[in-house]
Amino acid sequence: MQKNKYKRIPYGQSNYESVATNNFYYVDKTHFIEKIEDYGSRFLFFMRPRRFGKSLFISTLHHYYDINRKDQFNELFAHTYIGKNPTGLQNTYPVLFFSFGGVQSYGTIENTKLSFYYNIKGDIEIFLKLNQQHINFNDTEIEEILNIQDATTMLTVLIKKLNLKKKCFYLMIDEYDNFGNITLTEHGKEKYEKLTHGAGFLRNFFAVIKEGTLSNRIERLFITGVSPLVMADVSSGFNIGDNISLFPELNALAGFTQKETEDLIDYYVQNNIIKKEDRNKSLQIIKDNYNSYKFSEKATETIINSDMVLYFVNQYIARKEIPIDIIDENIRTDYGKIKLMIVKNNQLNGNFNLISQILTTKQTTAELVKTFQVKDLIQHNSFISLFYYLGFLTIKKIRYSNYVTFRIPNKLIEKIMWDYVRKAVNQTHKLEIHNHELLEQFYEMAVNGIWQPALNYILIRFYEAVSVRDFTLKEVGTKAFLLAYFNLSPFFTTNSETESNKGFIDIFIKPVVEDYEEQAKYFYFIELKYLKTKEINSKTKKKTAIENATKNAILQLNQYSEKFNNKFTKKLIIIISAKELLKLEEI
Repeated sequence: MQKNKYKRIPYGQSNYESVATNNFYYVDKTHFIEKIEDYGSRFLFFMRPRRFGKSLFISTLHHYYDINRKDQFNELFAHTYIGKNPTGLQNTYPVLFFSFGGVQSYGTIENTKLSFYYNIKGDIEIFLKLNQQHINFNDTEIEEILNIQDATTMLTVLIKKLNLKKKCFYLMIDEYDNFGNITLTEHGKEKYEKLTHGAGFLRNFFAVIKEGTLSNRIERLFITGVSPLVMADVSSGFNIGDNISLFPELNALAGFTQKETEDLIDYYVQNNIIKKEDRNKSLQIIKDNYNSYKFSEKATETIINSDMVLYFVNQYIARKEIPIDIIDENIRTDYGKIKLMIVKNNQLNGNFNLISQILTTKQTTAELVKTFQVKDLIQHNSFISLFYYLGFLTIKKIRYSNYVTFRIPNKLIEKIMWDYVRKAVNQTHKLEIHNHELLEQFYEMAVNGIWQPALNYILIRFYEAVSVRDFTLKEVGTKAFLLAYFNLSPFFTTNSETESNKGFIDIFIKPVVEDYEEQAKYFYFIELKYLKTKEINSKTKKKTAIENATKNAILQLNQYSEKFNNKFTKKLIIIISAKELLKLEEI
């Protein structure tokens, strides 16, 4: 079979040797190796959202420092920055490499502990057999270690034996918090704390790692993960090493810069894989949907989700055109944990209002907390910081000190968040809203200006399902509910609190210009008013309150839509109370 003349897309590839030797397109991140070495600490933690290229980078470190790959150095690194500018520490360490990504989280704690044990045993066995001559272990010593039936004890004995022989190693751990996070979000706080607190086996395991750094047997340490949460719980904070995740000079260590992305797209344009006429449109799709992450308060450029760029180009190559579906389902699965943060005991919890506000305003403010435990997540700053580490939010600007304005990074994350808010509402209120029916009604709304069926359909089912108790949500919750369903539509984009003519529109709907059978063309300005029960507890008060709310809504809508006064502009008033829809009309 003839090999591809052009470089293949390394989508899903996390092994550096495979990427370097199998004609894959490689975005060179090796210049960060010398930056990491120049940093004072030798024990480092690096956090990024999932699917940003952390595993490929730590694999790059593994291949660079591994003493067993000395003869491969030119083959693996000659084409890279570090190959031309080696630091002097290349191929000088026995490397013990753990990946926690494969540890199971389902079943009992004992099931998880057993899975963890077999993962650790397998990695230690590889380390011992590959490095036997470098660490001077005989077969009996190796067998003795591998016969130990507990992962923590096995690592303890290994470090003690290395101490006797005055041998050291480089420890790397990829996805250190993977199964811990899954345990927390899918199985609850109680099971999670059995891993990370008291006599939890994960806590004990990291205690041994800390001891190894103090004895200098672990001469260097590099750990990747998504957030500082698990590390704070297993070690009472980052007392094993230094978290370098927020360093501005490491902002682009994982993910792609704009230039790296443009270079990648241009490579495939030059090789006639991506059509020249599709270049700019492809880059705009990437910008809108995968870009705008900042991983440091002082970073000067935004970072693009590398996994999604590779997915997009891979799909383009397969289809020979810009793909329709630009969401990697793996990303959707990864971000599914948002639902579990807003639903508890089959009810929406206090975080629902907070997430609703973030989605409707597309930003929030909080102190960026650099370490926090699970018990701290009830605090606003810790909860928002976790959302930042998970990739739901990114840094917009620094207000002062560590007090940050965060924003939703891009359209893709916004869409995924709305998907899970909608699913959470459906689950907790047992709503029977059929998306295919709504899509037909949204089509009529966007193309023909017929809005009544869609809004009536959503609001009637909302009031069928929502009780007075739920109306602690009030206007914010109702707005979030409407927006969650409006965001299903491919025919228009929906925004909340959009600034227009010295005011802010509650809900603004703008048509999407695409190649549909008929052109979407209608704009909608929607003003939502919530009336308290005490304002409408008599017929007279109810009539007056509705009239006043209507007058205010008309004034606001006319002000906001002043520049849009044409036959394709619709101005709608929605007035609600805790018990009923009071008014729904067009002005």
